[in-house]
Formats: sequence, C-alpha cells, structure tokens
Amino acid sequence: MKILVILGEGGHTAQMLKLVDLLGPVYDYSYLILAHDQTSEAKIEIAGPIYRTGIPRGKSPTLLTTLKLAFLCSSQELAILFKVRPKVILSAGAGVAVPISIFGRLLGIKIIHVESASRVHALSLTGKIMYHIAHLFFVQWEFLQATHPKAIYAGRLL
Repeated sequence: MKILVILGEGGHTAQMLKLVDLLGPVYDYSYLILAHDQTSEAKIEIAGPIYRTGIPRGKSPTLLTTLKLAFLCSSQELAILFKVRPKVILSAGAGVAVPISIFGRLLGIKIIHVESASRVHALSLTGKIMYHIAHLFFVQWEFLQATHPKAIYAGRLL
C-alpha cells in the first residue's frame, strides 16, 4: 500500500518518522517535505521517493502574497498526488498537510492526521481544519479526545 507521509519541520517530522518506524517497512512510503527543509530528509530511515513543495502560507502581511503562496503550494501538491497516487496521506500537525489532504479527500484517498504532541489543551489551526477532513484523527492527550468526540487517543508518539 502506498502511503504519502507529510513531514513538517522539527517536532512534526520527529513524530511522523517515529510513526513510520512503528509501522515498519511493509508499506511503500513517499515523503512530502517543504522545499527549504534540508533537515527532515536527512532523518528518514525507511527510504522512499521525496517530493518537495512550497509553504502554503507565509509570514507576509499582505493578503495577495498569502493567496499566491497558497495557490502555488496547492498546485504543486495536486501534481504530487497525481504522480504518487497514494492510498493514504499521513500527517502530523504541519500546515502543509491541509491543501494536499483536501485534494486527497476529493480524490478518495484516506486521510490520517495525528495532532502534534505539543497541543495539550486545544487543537492547532491545522488540527481544527484536519478534524473535519481526516478519516482518522488522532490526538496525543486524553483531554483533547474529551473535547473532540471524533478524535482517537492512542497515547503519545514521543
């Protein structure tokens, strides 16, 4: 089964790669990484093709720049979906997962999202969006499961 793993940066990458290690090498993994992120690629232990994309939103104060970044990122991610053709998209907290998960959902791809372990009392902005998109939505703190009935608590990755 083909799984497209979305790697954010820092803790998002650490959590996803821990999950990939737990799942083991029985799946056909591909990875989506931000174009400027050189660190995440070096941490991948179970090999698979690596695809890069721009950031879906930046720190720019202008709406026009934000819309341009979102459009470029979405276009790149849609092309990656058609190239990889995964059965599952797996993500953990990174905002880059939102556009590709929306496209994936529309294309019938299963979406699994793990909210970041750093989110103890409230969902992140990405989590709030992914809660409605994901087929399976995991949280790493029991409190979040109590406030989000669709969420699954299965312990912490790190």
